[in-house]
Amino acid sequence: MIMSDLLQIHKESAYITIDAREAIRQGYHPIPEILKVIEESPVSTLCEIHISHHPQELVAALEQLGLNVAVVEVQPRHFRVRVVKL
Repeated sequence: MIMSDLLQIHKESAYITIDAREAIRQGYHPIPEILKVIEESPVSTLCEIHISHHPQELVAALEQLGLNVAVVEVQPRHFRVRVVKL
């Protein structure tokens, strides 16, 4: 299966939602694909990423891009990561 089929990506003007939980459940590590979507988004875009485990690796990768990251555990095995591309 292709990674783009496993990531659910919704774009609305300055808001992007990426749900990577299914990709992670199937054993994929979609950090490169997530970073690509964020890097290609326009400045001032709010990006919300949903994943099923604590996002320390994703947070580190986003911070290396110079982004401020906020993480919330929505429920067990569901984390929401938010960044605004500046």
